[in-house]
Amino acid sequence: MLEVPVLETERMTLAPLCAEHRDGVRALWSQPSVARHSGTVLDQFGIPIIMPMTSLEDADRLIAFWDKAQADGWGFRWAVSLGAAQAFAGMVGFNSLKPNAEIAYHLHPDYWGQGMMVEACEAALEWVVSDASVRRIDAFVEPANGRSITLAGRLGMTATDDMSNGATRYERLV
Repeated sequence: MLEVPVLETERMTLAPLCAEHRDGVRALWSQPSVARHSGTVLDQFGIPIIMPMTSLEDADRLIAFWDKAQADGWGFRWAVSLGAAQAFAGMVGFNSLKPNAEIAYHLHPDYWGQGMMVEACEAALEWVVSDASVRRIDAFVEPANGRSITLAGRLGMTATDDMSNGATRYERLV
């Protein structure tokens, strides 16, 4: 079982995704502008979750997927919560961890343009590179996802010639 800490930044808390985040997960993934660039989303049994998400049951399936990934030690998600009210704003985490950690991030459109995801990703990256065996950080971004491309650049990542399922691999060497 992968031990995932709670991280604190100036404006937010990153806590391991769990069942109490189900309303926020559904609210995030019900947004067409978020789901548009997510690719195929599967549950822990490999069954597709239709996006944009329409039910709390689908949110439970997505949370169960990340619970299993964390238990198996290969990936996880943090819930990004803001302020004293701990308002759910999005998710950040890793699709793989070492030696090449693949970061993934999703933010509710209500919080776009406020530097929230830069702050969350920087905290996540600081945590993952504290493991000396991590050599590279990757992110896969669809060419039409301009906001994510900008974020990858702000995180010090550069585009490569590698593609996967229509997404360009961005990298940052550690």
